[in-house]
This record gives sequence, C-alpha cells and structure tokens, in this order.
Amino acid sequence: MINRVAKRHGLVAVLHEKPLSGINGSGKHLNWSIADNTGANYLEPSKSPLKNISFLMTLGALLLGLDKYGPLLRAAVADAGNDHRLGANEAPPAIMSVYLGTHLSQLLDSIEGIDSITDEKLATINLKVQKLPRISKDVSDRNRTSPIAFTGNKFEIRAVGSNQNCAEAATVFNLIMAYGYREISLQLESNTGNMKEKAIEVLKGVLKKTKRVRFEGNSYSQEWLDEAAKRGLKAEKSTPAAIAFYEDAASVELHKQFDVLTRDELISKTDIKREQYINIRKIEFKTGVKISETLILPAITRTLNELTPSLVQLKQLGLENQHLVEDIQVLNALYSDIRCASEEMRNFLRKYHDEEDLYIYAAACAEEGLELLEKLRNVVDKAEKRVAENYWPLTKYQELLNYV
Repeated sequence: MINRVAKRHGLVAVLHEKPLSGINGSGKHLNWSIADNTGANYLEPSKSPLKNISFLMTLGALLLGLDKYGPLLRAAVADAGNDHRLGANEAPPAIMSVYLGTHLSQLLDSIEGIDSITDEKLATINLKVQKLPRISKDVSDRNRTSPIAFTGNKFEIRAVGSNQNCAEAATVFNLIMAYGYREISLQLESNTGNMKEKAIEVLKGVLKKTKRVRFEGNSYSQEWLDEAAKRGLKAEKSTPAAIAFYEDAASVELHKQFDVLTRDELISKTDIKREQYINIRKIEFKTGVKISETLILPAITRTLNELTPSLVQLKQLGLENQHLVEDIQVLNALYSDIRCASEEMRNFLRKYHDEEDLYIYAAACAEEGLELLEKLRNVVDKAEKRVAENYWPLTKYQELLNYV
C-alpha cells in the first residue's frame, strides 16, 4: 500500500531498513496480546485477583519462551537489510531481551523474593498489580533499545525490519508463548492445593530461571553486550549465523511438538533464506563495483583533467602551488584505492561464483564480502569530499537531507 500511494504522488517509498549510514533506519513494530473468549485481555493489569494471576502467568510464559528460544526469534527477523539496522541508531540490538518497565520489574522482583506464600502476601501482590499504571508506554521507554517491551497492555516486538512481513516473527512469537504457557500449565497440573498459591510458586521458579532475559538498561551500551555474554545470551549480528538456529535440534523439536513445520520444511526454509541473502548481497556487491567503475572513477578523472593543466600552466609561469599538488596527489591515490577495492570485490564474486554450498556462500558474503564492500564504500566516501561538485554523479548526503 505504501508503494502504491507513493507512486500515485510521483514518489518512491524506500523500505530498506538502513538506506543512509549513521542515520536512523526503518522498522516495524509487531504488537502482541491475548484475550479469552469473553474478550478479557490477559495483558491488561486488572483489579480482579484471578485476572492478575492470568496477567502474571502470561508474563511468565513469555520469559520462559524467550529464555529458551530467543535465538529463534532473532532468526525470524533476520535478513540482509535488517542486518544493517539492528543495533544502530535507535534500533534494537541483535540480543533478544525484554523490557518490562520499572513498575513491572519491581513487582516481579517482589514476587521472586517471597519466602512463603500467604494470603497476606498475595493480597500485597494483588495491590501492586492494581497500582500498575495503565498507560501506553513507560516514560523511560522512548529510547527503543529493547527488541521486546511491555507497553501497557501488549508486548511490542520491535526487531522486525521495514521490508519484512510480520508473519514470520508472529509465528515464532506465538510458538515461544505456546511453549511458555505449556510449561507453566504442566507445572500447575502437577501441584495440588490453592490455585493462586500454586501459580505464584510456579511464577517464582520461572522468574529465577529466566532473569537473564530481563534487562531495563541501555541495550546500546558496551556494558550490556558484555553482560549479555556473561548471561549466555546470543548476539548473532549476521543473517547466516542467526537463521542457522532454525535447523537446531531445539527449534526442530519445538516446531514438531506444535505441528508447525517438519524438520525437512525447516531445512528447506533455511536454505531459501540463505539463497535470498546471497542474492541480495550479490546485487549489493555488483552494484558497488558498477557505481565505482562507471560513475566514481570517471568523476575523479574529470576532476584530475581539470586540475592538472592548471598545475602545468603555473609551472610554466615559474609559480608553485603545493596545495594544488597535494589535491592532485590525493585524488590520484583515491583513484588507485577505489580501483583496487573494486577489483578485490570482483575477485570475491569470481571466487564464489560456482560455490554450491549455501551455508559457506552465505557466511562468506556476511564476513569477507561485506568487509570488502565496506572498504570500497569508505574510499568512495572520501572521494565524495574531494571531487568537484559539478562532476560528482550522485546525490550527496547533504542534498538528500537538506533539500528533499
């Protein structure tokens, strides 16, 4: 729809997750909630003690699912475009954690700290649930640093890319929630006694087990990256590494238990995603080479052709201009650097042209290929600052940002 509306107005909608380096990209937010057959939202804090328990059990289900299958959710939002976005400029990181907000975190900490379940302590918990602010977002939630957040009466999954269909992430989120609900249900059914007391006791165990996936701080910080590693949370930054979890035994078993996909279907799905990733990267690599060789190098040549005669004329007049000499030397060096970087990119494409192993090819694109493309891009960026304005063939950043 966005594309159609843009076209109607003579525009083009850019749905790439990161069209401009160093500037906020684009993503989608997948909102998830669940209600019973009466329409009661289990994620809406309520004054009813029974509904409070449903609310807390739903939180527990998410924590259980995310703790065990967080990498699967990362795989669901992985693609070539989103790799540029995740972890940069107000986009969530590749580490799957959940932000619950100050009030909820304090509530769960108080539940975890209960030494014994009594009516008096349950009443205190109910009171805390009643006092939860019924607002759309926690005031400290503006920074968007968490891939999953509780926002008033729903979970918000923010790691989906702007060019992606939310269905895959929704499927995986439903799966991990189903896993969490089932685990809690099995524990409740195996216990006897007061249902509310059993539920709180089960929740206590869940909170202790899953504390590593709860994080309220700045997910952009190096401290969180270090802490996440200590907690054993995966931080796969590339699509090939992330989607490999689809083929993991735990993922295969989860999909099988809930009759979603078979092992063969998961393997096929992963291979298709690898092939898509490779094709997108090949387009980027080839485009980088073509732009460099057919647009940028000629622009440098034209600038050199303009400067060099001026230097010759000055020398004929017995004059010297060291700055002009330096400008020519810089442009000449940039020409050589771009030509070399472009050739390295070509060599990479030739090297893997006949590679049939999609795993090897995708991994090579994510590592060696992107490194070479970044190298090429860096020298082209330097050339953009040195080539004469009237010779530069592409729209510059300052024009895109200031004049469009």
